[in-house]
Amino acid sequence: MLQAAEEFEQAFVPDALDVGTTFYTGTPFTPRFGGESRAEHLAGGAKELCLDDIDSVRRDVDTPDDLRAAVLLGVGVHTAAVVRDLELSYGGSQHEG
Repeated sequence: MLQAAEEFEQAFVPDALDVGTTFYTGTPFTPRFGGESRAEHLAGGAKELCLDDIDSVRRDVDTPDDLRAAVLLGVGVHTAAVVRDLELSYGGSQHEG
């Protein structure tokens, strides 16, 4: 993804809903934040990176359901530890016992 982004002055990856963004790089560095950041980046001239096999990068985590979906795609060790601490799983809370 970083290699693909290097080809452009500004580039971004849209979120899974194609509304926001989860990755932005640019010179000048002018990120846009908020719900419609994808449209804002496009309007600002940034190139949208449409790459295969980056579903986990496109996953924006704002809610518990978002986190559950991210876990299914695969998360890092620190996120996995937090998920275990919160006892979140795809189907809801699970208790061992």
